[in-house]
Amino acid sequence: MTGSPSTVGRSPPAEAESPTQASSSLPLTRPIRWLGFWAAIVLPAVYLPVLSLGIGTHTGAVFLGLLGCQLLALLAGHHYKRP
Repeated sequence: MTGSPSTVGRSPPAEAESPTQASSSLPLTRPIRWLGFWAAIVLPAVYLPVLSLGIGTHTGAVFLGLLGCQLLALLAGHHYKRP
């Protein structure tokens, strides 16, 4: 096309800071990732006693609550110790 600017030899425009880079500057990011990482590792050890012993009529609700906590821990600790 004639009259259109050429992009050959030009560097791409500077991109804005990514969300992971922006969040790494927050002071609480590292402890929250640490806690999420280790909670994601330890929480499954709680499932077997809860399922085997039961909590009475609330076993299903407790299990779903633990599963929800597990998912939150996985999300929070997902980028722990990544460069």
